[in-house]
Amino acid sequence: MKLKTLLSKHFILTLFVSLIFGANVIAQERTVSGVVKGASDGMPLPGVNVSIEGTTIGTITDFDGKYSLNIKDEKTSIIFSFIGYKSQTVVVGTQGTINVTLEDDLEELEEVIVVGYGVQKKSVVTGAIASVKSDEITETPITNASQALQGRTPGVLVTNTSGQPGAGIEIRVRGTGSNGDNSPLYVVDGMQVDNINFLNPNDIESMEVLKDAASSAIYGARGANGVVMITTKKGKEGKARITYDGYFGIQTAARTSDLMNAQQYMEFHNMGAANAGYDQPFSAADMANPRADTDWQDEAFGNAPIQSHNISTSGGSESSTYLMSFGYLGQDGIVAPDKSNYERFNFRLNGTHKLSKSLTAGANMTYVHEKQSGIQENNAFGGSIQNVLLHDPLTPVYETDPNRIAELETKNGAVKNSNGQYYAVSDQDLREIVNPLARFENTNDESFTNKLIGNVFLEYKPVNIEGLRFKTDFGIDQGSWSNRNYTPEAYYNPNNTVATSSVSQNMNNYMTWQWENVAMYDRTFNEKHQINGVLGMTMRQSTGIDMSGSRANLQLPGWHYGYLGNGADDNNQKSNGGAYDQRLLSYFGRVGYTYDNKYMLSATMRYDGSSNFGPNNKYGFFPSVQAGWVLSNEDFLSSSETINFLKLRAAWGQVGNDKIEAFGYMQAIAPTYAYPIGPDGNPQPGYGVDRAGNPDLKWETAQEFNFGLDAGFFQDMLTTNIDVYSRQRKDLLGYQPIPDYVGMQDPITNMGTVQNRGIEMALTYQNREGELKYSFTGNFAYNDNKVLDVNNEDGIIYGPTMFQTDGQLVMMEGESLPVYYGFKTDGVFQSQAQADAYNEMYGKNAVAGDIQYVDSNGDGVIDANDRTAIGSPVHNWSYGLTIKLEYKGFDFSMFWQGQAGGEMINAAMRPDLMTTQNYPTRYLDSWTPSNPNASMPRFTHNDTNKNYTWMNDMVHLEDASYLRLQNIQVGYNFSDKACEKIGVGRLRVYASGNNLVTISEYSGINPENGHGGVWSGYDLGSYPVAASYLVGLNVTF
Repeated sequence: MKLKTLLSKHFILTLFVSLIFGANVIAQERTVSGVVKGASDGMPLPGVNVSIEGTTIGTITDFDGKYSLNIKDEKTSIIFSFIGYKSQTVVVGTQGTINVTLEDDLEELEEVIVVGYGVQKKSVVTGAIASVKSDEITETPITNASQALQGRTPGVLVTNTSGQPGAGIEIRVRGTGSNGDNSPLYVVDGMQVDNINFLNPNDIESMEVLKDAASSAIYGARGANGVVMITTKKGKEGKARITYDGYFGIQTAARTSDLMNAQQYMEFHNMGAANAGYDQPFSAADMANPRADTDWQDEAFGNAPIQSHNISTSGGSESSTYLMSFGYLGQDGIVAPDKSNYERFNFRLNGTHKLSKSLTAGANMTYVHEKQSGIQENNAFGGSIQNVLLHDPLTPVYETDPNRIAELETKNGAVKNSNGQYYAVSDQDLREIVNPLARFENTNDESFTNKLIGNVFLEYKPVNIEGLRFKTDFGIDQGSWSNRNYTPEAYYNPNNTVATSSVSQNMNNYMTWQWENVAMYDRTFNEKHQINGVLGMTMRQSTGIDMSGSRANLQLPGWHYGYLGNGADDNNQKSNGGAYDQRLLSYFGRVGYTYDNKYMLSATMRYDGSSNFGPNNKYGFFPSVQAGWVLSNEDFLSSSETINFLKLRAAWGQVGNDKIEAFGYMQAIAPTYAYPIGPDGNPQPGYGVDRAGNPDLKWETAQEFNFGLDAGFFQDMLTTNIDVYSRQRKDLLGYQPIPDYVGMQDPITNMGTVQNRGIEMALTYQNREGELKYSFTGNFAYNDNKVLDVNNEDGIIYGPTMFQTDGQLVMMEGESLPVYYGFKTDGVFQSQAQADAYNEMYGKNAVAGDIQYVDSNGDGVIDANDRTAIGSPVHNWSYGLTIKLEYKGFDFSMFWQGQAGGEMINAAMRPDLMTTQNYPTRYLDSWTPSNPNASMPRFTHNDTNKNYTWMNDMVHLEDASYLRLQNIQVGYNFSDKACEKIGVGRLRVYASGNNLVTISEYSGINPENGHGGVWSGYDLGSYPVAASYLVGLNVTF
């Protein structure tokens, strides 16, 4: 009984104590919850580890980044950790809701670089590869994806050859290597394409440029000009998110040419006439009361809107991911915006789905629709921009004189605007140079492009073989292009009329398919020995067909009736058409070994067979080898407080170039011949040989050595990359000139050897800690370009001539490709005595102020044989500088870019119009007795000494070096708290300016413009580049 009573008391006491302490524990334990997001995009992060410090208690965030955790003490600390992000520890205190934003951990999440048929950690890459990521691509508003590389990737020269809306971009990697096509190979999600003008920059995740031959050898016959790899954005596992990125702005001409006004024009031409002994064209009355003082650039160039809107949605689960995007770009031209404009519509769909544990299917597809209207530019015979630059300033835009209007009313096709005002006609004899606005009025040109490009793939990973996977990928690139051009009847001036209206229509359709099968292996043994390999094959075929037609004398005038069926002149009806078929069969492989992240060695090979070459040289073999040494992982540097990363690289590779027309090795025939057949001997149509065949035609082949260094100091606060290279390309493909009497086109032959040697360097200093974050990134590249051999007796291949001058561009042994082939000068004659001594020696009739030409070949005669290399349009130097600042949500960036070393000919000077055209004001500094130190020779309307008609290094060549403020931007990122209140994940607004400042001595509109292609160097009146002022918005839901 006593025992029972004792046990009962003990039980009651125990229960009482337990209730007291249990109540206390329950009172202290509570729930903390919240959402974890990523700092880079403001989106929820699923799978984040959320744990109580010092314990094993924890949880992970769900699909929406949410978590919930029970804690017992206000002093409890919660740790948030996730791979690729910096861990964060938060003391709970009295908080019930703790939302966390995790910053990217760049050290832990090592940057991955896309290489041919695979990816590699940046720390073990041994080739010369430049990379630009999505944040760099989209931080600057651009209209063409290629612009993302400009000034940011040393050794990659990006040129805007025209400012016309929708114009393409020219890219050259490590200089000019061929007298043919120098454009790189583009690979979009594995699909090889000819250009990336169609891409929406907002769809791009990364761009890598394989610059050296060892890196691009995996692409063999198509890798000689470098390879640009584009990876588009993909969906990620997690909650669906919607992102909008857009801007709106106004454009204006970034730069204009300094041209003579009416007074300067008349004084200059009066001086020219006086120096020639002619009557002066302008009287004192004309000088006092000119007909007009028109600034044609002010009249022709104006403000124009530009806008871009991009919206995407993405997400996924453990088995499937997707991304879908829509993009629109609308750009009016700053010259005649109703006749010069561009629209692009983009749609993209990327997705993957795990069919099983081992098998994954995926697709990457994009559709593009483009509409472009344009004006004629870069034309030596009265292009639209040339009209602006050469037309005299004495002519008004519109005619107001009643007598002149009455005369215009008698002219068929006198040009009027929509309000019925006649465009004025010049009193000067300018031939094809006409009132620029009248030309715009009659310009009607429109093109449409539709393009579908994409690929579908299956990837298999055997469960029982670690690191092995197989992938089969089938892609297409299909498109169509159509163009319509209408020219009405017109009267521009007495020497320039269009007697009858005409229309032309053109179209082409093309289809490329590509099938690749690749086996890949990547595995690390014993934590030190990494072995990787690639083995695959590619089959590829490109076909196309084109048709064109034209007809004159339209029955119903006007753009809306400008179709072939409306033409009535059957005698002037023309048609043409053609087709092509190109095929490529390739086998490739790569094997690599890395020991302990210290020593890297790899080798690649590719064997290509191309239908572009004949049976004697149809196949080519392209090998490479690379090696690297990470010194910072050695014991003697691993503990360094200064050097945290140091790597040396060396590589050699051989690549090819097959960029010639289809069937280029074959003899060509054409139906343009007539033969006298039959008793009457009347000509009968037939076929004849139009081009000789060349069965021995073979690949261009480039071999290159590359040595590089990558380094990081003070925990990557300071980083640098340096590359030194030497590339030699032989058997250049081109058209070999033959005498006109042969009566055939020039055959395609292998015709020379070119060498490019240079150095590239990038340097970044950054601080990512504290409230003020900043970075400074500068880069430069120097390239020495030289022609080593030309396969003909003269050692010269002649390119295009500058209109009406005795000079041209050439490919010449021992010089850059190309060079200006003209006359060297030795100043001007300061006295008639100097000129007389020269005249006696060379049989000339020079006078004081004329150019003294150099007898380059020393034969005692000044003539065309004294032409030599006098300069080159090739820039040796390129450079860029990016400055970024961030402070409490505000961000600021500035981007400068430039080139130096090349020259340009401002072909706005027309020797055949020298007595009437307008000139840049630099011509005012011409020699007179009172201005003996002038930069130009004397100006005369009778140029017997050929000061202006012989292409020479004094008058025609100008320094085209420039430095441009490519972009300046100020933005504000709203805080997480502010974003949460308005229900968005991330919100940024910004104001931006593009092309605001250009520093250059060049007298033309744009020192960056040339003629395009390898034979660049003549500015024949290029469309001006636009400066733009934009406001934009980035928001993620």
